[in-house]
Amino acid sequence: MPIIKPERWTPKGVASLEPAAHNAIRENDRNLCVVASAGAGKTEFLAQKADYLLSTGICRAPHRILAISFKSDAAKNLKERVRQRCGSELSGRFNSLTFDAFSKGIVDRFGTLIPAPYNPSPDYEIVFPGFRDWNDFLARHGYRHLSGETLEQAVARCRLPIATLSPKNPEWKDVLTRFWTEYYQDKNLTRLTFPMINRLVNYVLSCDPRLVAGLQATYPFVFLDEFQDTTFGQYDLLKRLFLSSDACLTAVGDNKQRIMVWAGAMPDAFKTFAGDFNAKQETLISNWRSHPELVEIQHAIAVSLEAASAKPDAKRVKSVDGEVCAIWAYDDRASECEGVASWISEAISSGEMSPEDCAVLVRFKPDVLEEELGPALATRDVRLRNIARSPKGGNIAIQDVLTEDITQCTMALIRLAALQKAPDDWSAIIDRLSLIWGLDPDNEADQGNLQDQVGEKILVLRRFMKANTPSDASCVALVQSILKFVGEAKLRGTVPTYRRDKDYFRARTGLECLLKESAVGETNWAVVAGNFDGVGQVPLMSIHKSKGLEFHTVIFFGLDSGTWWTFKPKDSEEMRAFFVAFTRAMQRVFFTSCRVRGNRIAYVDDLIANAGVDRIPGPTPD
Repeated sequence: MPIIKPERWTPKGVASLEPAAHNAIRENDRNLCVVASAGAGKTEFLAQKADYLLSTGICRAPHRILAISFKSDAAKNLKERVRQRCGSELSGRFNSLTFDAFSKGIVDRFGTLIPAPYNPSPDYEIVFPGFRDWNDFLARHGYRHLSGETLEQAVARCRLPIATLSPKNPEWKDVLTRFWTEYYQDKNLTRLTFPMINRLVNYVLSCDPRLVAGLQATYPFVFLDEFQDTTFGQYDLLKRLFLSSDACLTAVGDNKQRIMVWAGAMPDAFKTFAGDFNAKQETLISNWRSHPELVEIQHAIAVSLEAASAKPDAKRVKSVDGEVCAIWAYDDRASECEGVASWISEAISSGEMSPEDCAVLVRFKPDVLEEELGPALATRDVRLRNIARSPKGGNIAIQDVLTEDITQCTMALIRLAALQKAPDDWSAIIDRLSLIWGLDPDNEADQGNLQDQVGEKILVLRRFMKANTPSDASCVALVQSILKFVGEAKLRGTVPTYRRDKDYFRARTGLECLLKESAVGETNWAVVAGNFDGVGQVPLMSIHKSKGLEFHTVIFFGLDSGTWWTFKPKDSEEMRAFFVAFTRAMQRVFFTSCRVRGNRIAYVDDLIANAGVDRIPGPTPD
């Protein structure tokens, strides 16, 4: 592929970029902090910067770009956007991972180099302790005077080997030693949390500088998405890897969307990064997601969080009539669910939006709301899909199943066989198989042969679908047939997280279980594929799961003291979470408040009332 001179490079796939984005794309002599508020187009900016570095040869083979995101769907979306902008050959040198996947990959490859007693078993188990688990550990070991929340943070922040965290409280060394010992008590099945994995990575890198040198040589450019949520342990890893290197780091994010402090995020990640890495700041001010009326309200919230927040330039056109934002007040939860279900049903029937374009958000426990709102929607022939739950028989959330490499590969072929037209899936599977099979994207003979093989496989799958109605057995057989064609060993060889059997089969089982669940009661494979993708279903998720996503309409359940019992005004975690929920919407956002569940939150009501948002009686059932 010919190299483009940097001065001749132009953005691909978009009409234009704002000046600050151009500056940040072309600045590669120093580290960058890019402040990008909600809707600023972080994914597009990073994809364009990747294209600039790769197509101009500034990042020349065999060097690669490392992109680290905090959510698997964000990593997947960025990877796909880079493929669209760069093409399959150049995008093959773009590694888009979550922080957890990046850290886990190092442990999986180099776990045997971790000094004893911290070297984990090869078949270690990843666990996710809840607050009861932390408190139970402390109670069992006689530390009832300590809190589980503090223990969780201590595990995430404690470097290995364990030393006294504070001279004023030497007992923490004993607490953490007992914690690691308990989680390592079965030498054949070590238990690890992701913060523990992060600490293991830091430890092995500190012990073997050859690993650091190898990673530095591989990745001269590093992208850090949603940097405001970086934890202390993750930041330690970044410093160990790149602080003394020639690598150029680009950190992108927005302090107003920092909602992970409770999970160990640094309270001032950008300030610390700018100081340590001598980073230059650029600020993106365009908002490509929301129309001017919503942006006006968003800005009022933003100013309450950061007084100096620049007002975004709204780029989206308003396409709906009537109210675009309100607080819907209800007396009880039954009326709330019935009223909202009625409104959603009517909006779908009128053609204003499709079911999948309307997101229902909740602060926590989407399972509870699913039990209440799901039946109310079902009576109106509208399906609610809780993407935070695992499909029956699986051990991975639906939202995560959808982003797995095995899912992307398998479902592309299923759609091509089941649907009349799926041009995006054709391009995607050709690119994926070129990578999996090690084919040259520019070799016409290889690519022609690949397309012939894919075409023949699609015909085979269509014959199978014609002869077999959707069922548990036929779903499993379909997946097995596709994986045999793709080559499971080759697929696993291209995905670092699939090297361990436990991780691979967790993803494969999740795929099969979700496909079987999507096939229940169906006779048409095209409908099964649509069910799997969430077509015709209203997505339900928590605020934290909604980060990085956008929807035509957002309905947030629970703007009341019963849901936000720890709410603090102004610069607080709760206010930032409210801002994140608000900014997912492109056209409309509504909040429900239930008198039985809790009282109105005066500070929020007054703040958005000044921006023209009223508290009104909620919609009632038709």
